Amino acid sequence: MKRRRVLASLGSLVALSGCTSGLSEPASDECGEFQLCEGSQMVRVFVSPEFSGEAMLDAECRDKDFELQAGDSKTIRREVDAETCPVALYVDGQRRYRDTIQDYESTTVRVNSSGEVEVETVEV
Repeated sequence: MKRRRVLASLGSLVALSGCTSGLSEPASDECGEFQLCEGSQMVRVFVSPEFSGEAMLDAECRDKDFELQAGDSKTIRREVDAETCPVALYVDGQRRYRDTIQDYESTTVRVNSSGEVEVETVEV
């Protein structure tokens, strides 16, 4: 598994957070200076169209498993400000990724054609 962490600039905070109605407005402190707000992306999973196996996202904060086929994507968004979520991704029945998405993180997980997993997390 490849993993990258990226520190977001203030501009990315405004774009990701969902706390403002436009990019020209200053960031709102409704949900905290270093927290992502309701409606912002917590985790997004992409499965390559060439992948021939099975992928399943387990989002504990939703008490639900999401089955993903080749070419599918699934986004879990915050239902409340600063929400966190333990998630796991299973590829062909094996856990390939597990983490708790923190209130200041947005994570993208990609399953490539061979079933390898790449994770990119943006922190604000």
